[in-house]
Amino acid sequence: MRKNILLILLLSWGTALARALPSKYVALIPYVQPAPDQGETNTCWFVASTGAMELLLNKRDRINHPRVNGKNDLSESFLIWQKDYRDKEVETDHFIQEMVVRFNYGEAVHNKYWPFKAYYPDKTDSMEVWNKHPDFDTLPRMKVPQLKSSLLFARGRKYAMNVLKLEDITTVKEALVTKQAPVIINYNEDGYWHVILIVGYDDRKPGTCYEIEKEDCNKRGSFYVRDSNGKKYETRAYNWFLLNANAAAVVELK
Repeated sequence: MRKNILLILLLSWGTALARALPSKYVALIPYVQPAPDQGETNTCWFVASTGAMELLLNKRDRINHPRVNGKNDLSESFLIWQKDYRDKEVETDHFIQEMVVRFNYGEAVHNKYWPFKAYYPDKTDSMEVWNKHPDFDTLPRMKVPQLKSSLLFARGRKYAMNVLKLEDITTVKEALVTKQAPVIINYNEDGYWHVILIVGYDDRKPGTCYEIEKEDCNKRGSFYVRDSNGKKYETRAYNWFLLNANAAAVVELK
């Protein structure tokens, strides 16, 4: 009997929390660092993970509307190569968390010392972002705080689609509001797994639909996402999220 009563109380508490969520949450958006355009470099995982740290640093330092090469604009390429001189990786619950916890080595390199370059001056594609900097060992380091990441859900593998549930939308929204921190997600984009950040939501705002019929995707509101397409953020419809995403984790400062 006690167990049944406890279960009922827990379910009631969860329902009450979901109902108590505000219709929108945009408190993190002023701290979003403008994202580089990854072009054809396939570096979304590093861009999203670096973006999570940048947002949290800007929030800590109360830097609104940060500029490119501002105080906390970090080098994505350094994150790619950071493990090169480390003994072991930090264990995580899911692969999308593996890059953000590399910051727990305690250091980063500023973008001005190792800028992200996905294009040559003539606008053709460049893969220079994957090259190890010739002065890697002597580049100026900046100290960064420890991060922690909690897996919210993982359904299927990295290419899975149509695996999420309606409650997964609420789970992400709750994490944003209660943790006041970004959520890193993986989804399937045209047969490629892709990692981005969710930085807010609005239950009333129409979002980008992409392959979903517009009349279907605008009914449930949108997430604000920070992708790796050169934009600060954009909206993606909840139905877009339900169709394409398969894993999510919240990223916080320890």
